[in-house]
Formats: sequence, structure tokens, C-alpha cells
Amino acid sequence: MRLNLPEDFRIHDWRHSKVTNDLEAGENPVEVSANVRHHSPGYMMARYGHSRKNGARKLAASGANRFGLSSLV
Repeated sequence: MRLNLPEDFRIHDWRHSKVTNDLEAGENPVEVSANVRHHSPGYMMARYGHSRKNGARKLAASGANRFGLSSLV
């Protein structure tokens, strides 16, 4: 069976996309790390945490809303 992937396709690129997409979807970082067999969640977050800025902003806004401070974010 042929997948007709681009010539420059690398499995590692797919793995990176999978981790990034899982984290952006709000999956548990410990489970994502174990799934791709990183040696620790901390290692994974050091490598992929840069893509979580929007998630961090949403979390801050959600917390602010719970305390009635939505005008600050």
C-alpha cells in the first residue's frame, strides 16, 4: 500500500505535529509524553511548550472570569 507522501516527509515531523496537536487540544501532558515515549513530561514541555501560549492565555482568562476579573485580561 502506498501513502503518496511527499518525498521530504519524515516520521519525526508527524510525531512533532501529533504532540503539538494533542497539547493544543488540552490533552494531559503526562499522557502525551508517555504516548510518544519521551523520558519525562518536563522534557516534552521544554521542547513543545512554546506552542502552548494560546492555551496559557485561555487558562488565564478562564481563571480571571471565575474571580470576576475578566476586565484585566
